[in-house]
Amino acid sequence: MILLPAFAADAPSKPPKMSELERYVRIQIEIGAAMKDFFAKMGPGVVNPPPDQRESIVEQVDETITAIVKKYGLTTEEYNRRKREVFEDDKAVEAFLTSHPDLKTQWDALPFKGGGHGQRSYGE
Repeated sequence: MILLPAFAADAPSKPPKMSELERYVRIQIEIGAAMKDFFAKMGPGVVNPPPDQRESIVEQVDETITAIVKKYGLTTEEYNRRKREVFEDDKAVEAFLTSHPDLKTQWDALPFKGGGHGQRSYGE
């Protein structure tokens, strides 16, 4: 029997190393962008989808959010449980974003952001 060496591509993917705040900011940016794109595809002015489409839409949104948080090594439940606390310190969030102008630009473009304290967040 011949044994072949394992390839790096075969190894399970690990989330990139980053602070918890950076991870949550990146997740929020990705979720916000995905939701913006998702609802833009529904058409202009669509506020409430027809009742027969709501369940399907909720499932699609849940699948999208689950895939995004999974890339960062979290479950949706873990993300939702911690996000308010992570985003609670507005000064820390602003300092982080100021030191990462590329992320700040994306963050500022989101219609909803943060941990939901006083604002609506995606993924709730």
